Amino acid sequence: MFRQIILVLALVALAQSRRMKLVPKWARIGGSLNRCSIGAKGIWGVNKNQDIFHMAGGKWKHIKGKLVHVSSGRHVWGVNKADNIYIHRGGHKWQHIGGKLTNIDCSNRGHVWGVNRQQHIYRRHGRGWAKIDGAAIQASVGFAGVWVVNKIHNIYHRKGTFGDRPGNGAGWIHIPGKLQWVASGHGVVVGVNKAHNIYYRTVDPRHPVGTKWVHVPGKLIQIDVHGNTVVGVNVQNFIFKAPLAKA
Repeated sequence: MFRQIILVLALVALAQSRRMKLVPKWARIGGSLNRCSIGAKGIWGVNKNQDIFHMAGGKWKHIKGKLVHVSSGRHVWGVNKADNIYIHRGGHKWQHIGGKLTNIDCSNRGHVWGVNRQQHIYRRHGRGWAKIDGAAIQASVGFAGVWVVNKIHNIYHRKGTFGDRPGNGAGWIHIPGKLQWVASGHGVVVGVNKAHNIYYRTVDPRHPVGTKWVHVPGKLIQIDVHGNTVVGVNVQNFIFKAPLAKA
């Protein structure tokens, strides 16, 4: 029994120490989206007409409803053009959730963060929303913790959230660089800037904010990451994916 416990602890430590890099072998996925998300619930996205799609069996399945942004994690969350918030309840069913957000993200452990039109930051807490200090236009929550970008594209990491921990965290760490979109993965953070250039940052428990951004070939306006896969869309609404590898 003791050996089994040691083995489990070793495997947990190995998973937590995962360090990854983005390999820019971009492959196009059929379809047209202006927002896409990848997570525990698979690949989801919305197009310029606010139609919702889910990748099932290698094909896009249209899901009833209208959203401007969708997030795939332990659950699927989304917001519409009126800033209303919804959670997917299976099939074509969406449940309206109180509050107003323009951007939302759900981790694989079910932690939900978002921002509203006033750039206020919120975390889902029980049946309500806890207001977090700071200001942002986009937020991402994952194993690398909570990352946000603000209106002048400054980048911040929420201290105390690495490992997809619950709670509010404690304070923001300013990260050098400029991004218009950031995504928190496992062992890596990815992002794109206003010139549509693509970057990644390797992170681990000893270096929860990493040390540098690495530029890779390609052009995207929005990006997401889950497991060993990065997905994103470009200015033509084409959809692409690329793999991660050990750093």
